[in-house]
Amino acid sequence: MRSHRRLYWRLSEFELPENTGLTSSDAWETDIENQGHDPTRQELTVETIYPPATIAAKLGLDPDKDLCVVRRRVRYIDNEPAIISDDYFDERIVKGTELAEQRDTTREDILKEAGYEQTYDTDEITTRMPTPSESRRLALSAGTPVAEHVRTAYTRDDKPVRVMVSIIPGDTLVLRYVIPT
Repeated sequence: MRSHRRLYWRLSEFELPENTGLTSSDAWETDIENQGHDPTRQELTVETIYPPATIAAKLGLDPDKDLCVVRRRVRYIDNEPAIISDDYFDERIVKGTELAEQRDTTREDILKEAGYEQTYDTDEITTRMPTPSESRRLALSAGTPVAEHVRTAYTRDDKPVRVMVSIIPGDTLVLRYVIPT
């Protein structure tokens, strides 16, 4: 059974703060470490698939003809499953790069090196009940809702190059963000 803890999630979770002095590979890990928890364990699988229709639409792909690479992660906090984070890429863009390989990478310039620099993101956040697979992957108790965070990354010329789908248990989620006034 999952322990009941509240954690704060930044919407800009992939913008790594400068000079943190921590050993974390990304801003999500840094945020969790700063709250006194261990975020270092994760499970990663990388597959080449025909994308689901919703992902295909966001990437401008044909779900029956085009392939995408999906990097599926279950990230753990204090050795308990805490977040599902799946990244989808057009296979033609990432073929032959580290993103298509069955290994973790912390390099942030891979798409830029391939000629597809990410310049902005759009975020969509939906709350809903989990699918059976999500419940199993996150070891959720019956009746626990989830937040689905979909981030689509674009190039300067508005080409979508990455779709990240994160599933976060609703019993631990607190979104905190700052809006300049």
